[in-house]
Amino acid sequence: MKKTRKALLAFTATVALSTAIAAPTSAATHQVKSGDTLWQIAQDYGTTVSSLQSINGISGHMIYPGQTFQTSGGSSAASSSTKAPQVTQVSSPTSSVASIAQQYIGVPYVWGGSTPAGFDCSGFIAYTLNKAGHNVSRTSAAGYYNMATKVSTPQQGDLVFFSGTYKAGISHIGIYVGNGKMVAANNGGVEVVDVFGPYWGDHFTGYGRM
Repeated sequence: MKKTRKALLAFTATVALSTAIAAPTSAATHQVKSGDTLWQIAQDYGTTVSSLQSINGISGHMIYPGQTFQTSGGSSAASSSTKAPQVTQVSSPTSSVASIAQQYIGVPYVWGGSTPAGFDCSGFIAYTLNKAGHNVSRTSAAGYYNMATKVSTPQQGDLVFFSGTYKAGISHIGIYVGNGKMVAANNGGVEVVDVFGPYWGDHFTGYGRM
């Protein structure tokens, strides 16, 4: 009888241990919808972009509708019901805009500047677009926002818009160059920065295509 009881206790303990090991760690998840950004998902779940990247084992900011992201819990690779498409860089009018924009990295910031001697943000956009073959007049960041076709998944050369940087509304603009980065004429001159960096991520508004 004692042997039977010991065997039963041992079996029960083994089952409990197996169940505990097999039980998945509870974690909130979010399925990406069209128009979602990592920054917005982080805001909705009270976390940060860097935390989302770490948890899901990603380094960039490109996300796709149908992906399922873990928003809390231990670090693991992102679970995706829809496989993220491979991004192939191709020659296009927008990619040429990105290539031209990067030629002017290091040009100083000059308020009202619209030549390689010095650019402000909208002057840089006007110069680059025209250099790439677009026939556009210089306007404000808000003006370009109104002209552009809004897109949720950016290509190289698309415009990136920000609000509330030095005034209310659309107030800053850059050129997307891939891998979550843009080239823009900022206070430090024309430079490459993260679209969702510590400052820009808080003011990101959307992408547009000319």
